[in-house]
Order: sequence, then C-alpha cells, then structure tokens
Amino acid sequence: MPKVHTVASGDLLWKISVKYYGIPGKWTDIVKANPQLKERKTASDGSPIIRVGDNLIIPDTLEQKEKKAPIQAKQTIVLDENAKKDLALYCDGKKFTGFTGYTVVCSVDTFDAFSFSSVWDSSKKELRDLFRPFTYKECEVYFDSDLIFKGRLLPAVPNVSPDSKTITVQGYPLCAVLNDSTLPDSLYPPEYNGLDLKQVAENIAGAFSVNVQTKTDVGDAFNSVEIAPEDKILDFLKKLAEQRGVFLSNAQDGSLLIWKPEQEEVSATFKEGEQPFISCVPTLDGQQMFSHVTGFTKVDTDNDSEKYTFENDYLIKHGVLRCYSKVMQDVDSTGLENAVKAMAGRMFASAVKYTLTVAGHRDKNGKMYRKNMMVSVLAPDAEIYKETKLQVDEVQLKRSESEGEQTVFSLVIPGSRTGELNGGFAWEE
Repeated sequence: MPKVHTVASGDLLWKISVKYYGIPGKWTDIVKANPQLKERKTASDGSPIIRVGDNLIIPDTLEQKEKKAPIQAKQTIVLDENAKKDLALYCDGKKFTGFTGYTVVCSVDTFDAFSFSSVWDSSKKELRDLFRPFTYKECEVYFDSDLIFKGRLLPAVPNVSPDSKTITVQGYPLCAVLNDSTLPDSLYPPEYNGLDLKQVAENIAGAFSVNVQTKTDVGDAFNSVEIAPEDKILDFLKKLAEQRGVFLSNAQDGSLLIWKPEQEEVSATFKEGEQPFISCVPTLDGQQMFSHVTGFTKVDTDNDSEKYTFENDYLIKHGVLRCYSKVMQDVDSTGLENAVKAMAGRMFASAVKYTLTVAGHRDKNGKMYRKNMMVSVLAPDAEIYKETKLQVDEVQLKRSESEGEQTVFSLVIPGSRTGELNGGFAWEE
C-alpha cells in the first residue's frame, strides 16, 4: 500500500526518493502521485518545492508491488457464530469471517466487486476500525482457500432499527480507482501519441500505485490520443481497448488486466429440472442485433477512408436488413477487420444473454465457478432447445438467509467477446 511521508525540515524530493526507493531519480513518481505539487515553484533540478508539514503519497514501485506478501492474519474475528465461515475478508492483519450474506461479482469486461453483510456492534473497536469511512483500506477476499481478488474497502453503511443492527461493506479491486478517477493534474499535459494501450495504461496507473498486466497482444500504437479533463480514466482506456479488440478487467492481485477471453472446454453442464439447476432467463434485445456491422477508418488529408463489413448470416438468411456503422478511431486498414469483428462480438453479447441460477459455488469436481468458463445448458423453457455451449460473461456468488448459496451466471454466445463466432443460436434446432 502506498505510504505517506510528512515533510520535515531539510527534506528534499530527491532525498525522500533515496529514503523510499534507494535512488534519487524516482522523485518524478512521487510528483505524479501528488497533484497538489503541480503549481509549486521548482528547484534547479526541476522538482517542485516542498514545504514542512506537506503530506506526500509515496507510491509503490512495480518491484515493491510484485514482492508484496499476502496479508497475514494474526487474529480471527467471527462476526456471527451462527453464519458459515467459508468466506473471509483479510484486512488490518486480521481475518474477518462469519458474514450473514454476500454477493461477489466477477466480470469479463469490467472490474470485480463484493458486498458483504454483517451484524453491527459499534462497541467493538476492531469493527469501528475496519469500517471507518473513506479509509479505502487494502483487503483480500477468500472463499475457503481460493483467493478471489485483492482490493480496497469502500465506506460501509450501517442499517439500524429497533429489531436489528447490521452493516453492509463493499469493495472492489485495487485497480478500480481508475473507474472513479479522472487524470490527476500531475499528468498534464497528457502525451500519449505514439504509445500503445499498455504504455498509456502504465503511464496513468502508476500514479495510483496500480500495476498493469497483459494476457494478449495489445495491438499497434495510437497515432493520436485525446482525453478530456472530465473523462473518467477507465472510460478513456476502454475506448482505446475497443479500437484494439481487447478488454479491461482486473487480475487476482488487483492489477489492471488487458486481455482477450479465450474459448475453453466445457467444465460444467446444467439441465432444466436437474440439480443444481434453479432457473434460466433469456434476455433478447432486438434493438442491439444487426445484419451488417461496418467499420470505417478515419478520414485524413493523406488517405481515403477504408471499410470492412461483418455479415450476420442469421439475419440475412431471414431476409432482415438492419445496419450499424462506426468510424474506428486510430485503426488503420491492417487492423480494421479484427476491430470490426470484435465490435460485432460485442453486438451479440449485448443482444443475446442468459441469466442462469444454480445452487452452490463449485462444479462436480470441486472447482469454483469463475468468469470466462464454458458451460453447457439445456433449458427448453428459456428457448435453449438443445445442449448449447455458452460462455460465462459474469459470475455472481451469492448467499442469503432466504435462498442459501447460489451462483448466478450471465451467459453469452461463445466468441462474443473475441469476435470469433463459430456456433449457432440456442433456439436453432
């Protein structure tokens, strides 16, 4: 977790850099993490003047983040002796368990999140410390021995009535600060022309002590990149990612993850009327389905625009004409086809979804359900008339007193997230 240094008499930025990093030149990283220094007068080496009493955020380096050990629990605190103790929150050197209910959401193309409910006893200091608002404490979420992700706590909300006292605590991965924040003043003016997606992400994420991982080719560098002061960082990066046909999510260690979901083998089968199947509800959005999806390269003074069209054979063979076109910013002719196929994949993911609810959190081999896994579903009442492979776009692990342990899958057509569609629809017999 980033440290905070209070400036004392005689401190200089390069000396502070030596103290925390062992070298003087990392003062520039400290400046990036402290936008309040932006307008200060500068010393001869270009570093802002610091003042006694200044509180400076000292961001972790990549090496420090990679070496960071898991949180070691010196004490276990059971919130409710009557609740199951398989889900645990590690924070402040303590293990908290015995939550009365929870929802953990893991998604392919956005950040994971959790929400836990607990009995609330304001007389207990360890609970007051854990739930102190706006401290954004680092934490780790486990189910049994499986790490779900490393993250930060958001402000907890008590719910007190004459009959009960409960509290709901929420959190998200370390990288999710990029979802809330705009570009810090210390990174202005932004200069991202000629950089690829990973380089742009690393330049911004470093100021927040967030690491960046890649599990795919991030594509070509961008010729021209613009970000407005009011643009949220994640929205800005997602626009760039869409141009390269990749996705943004989080890794287990809380890093920003740039990836492209690969298709896997089926690892679980669910059939209507058989355990652990509970329900399956289709969502079919007719306004999101198109017969022709066309991408154009941007017109400039030197080159004419080029285009590529993805043809949706299902609509075409039924005599349906519905067209969607878009100018693909920062995509040249060599990457246009892949970018359009990825856009068509997102179309299918938006138009055809299934919400599948099953009992429990693990498959028959004891493995925990997870995002991007492949499942086979047979549910005639949901218009899935044959055993159909579907891809998990999002998974929610839930437990409540009324419904017990359930997993809710959001399912899409395989390949929807990669533009590599190779199968038909579940209702085709």
